[in-house]
Amino acid sequence: MKSARSTRLTLAGIAADQRAGLARPSRAAVQRGVAVASIAGAVLALSGCAPTEEGIVLEGADGEKYVVPQNAERPMYDSKEDCIADVTEQIGVLERQGEDIVDTPEDLCEPSSRYPSAHYSGLWLGPLLFAGSRWASPRVSGWAPVPSGGFAAPGSKLQSDVVSPAPAGAKAGDRAPLKGGFGGSGKSGFGSSAGG
Repeated sequence: MKSARSTRLTLAGIAADQRAGLARPSRAAVQRGVAVASIAGAVLALSGCAPTEEGIVLEGADGEKYVVPQNAERPMYDSKEDCIADVTEQIGVLERQGEDIVDTPEDLCEPSSRYPSAHYSGLWLGPLLFAGSRWASPRVSGWAPVPSGGFAAPGSKLQSDVVSPAPAGAKAGDRAPLKGGFGGSGKSGFGSSAGG
């Protein structure tokens, strides 16, 4: 017999500040005590992976420098339909586990043609995820590390809990704090997880 597992995400640091700027969660979500989370943060918390507070500086496709978790990955898909369907399914899984996800599949799926210098093999890309947060899905054609130029195309959604602006003067390859990252210390992290 399986034991029930409960997980609760709490927002801290920059993510809590950003939540204040988001649309208010539904009355039902507030009554249930559900925290509003991103898909990347919720998947990391539920996977049981250790949070990270430091990342590596990479250049986005927009020419700006950002701090990204080391070994961040993106799922790849053969079509837009596969990406939308899979990300929709993953959000549904998280919501059934009590998470209130703010991301939409349309925001998180984008054509790899926006990133010619990244040399992605899939035609469509899903969200940036923390290392160790992969999900099992027959729709995913592969997983790709996130290189410089492999995210932040002009007009794309910048996942601010995974990617944060690099400190002034930082160079690609430098290590830097993940101000918008998913850490448990409360100093700069996205949130913390408590299971039971």
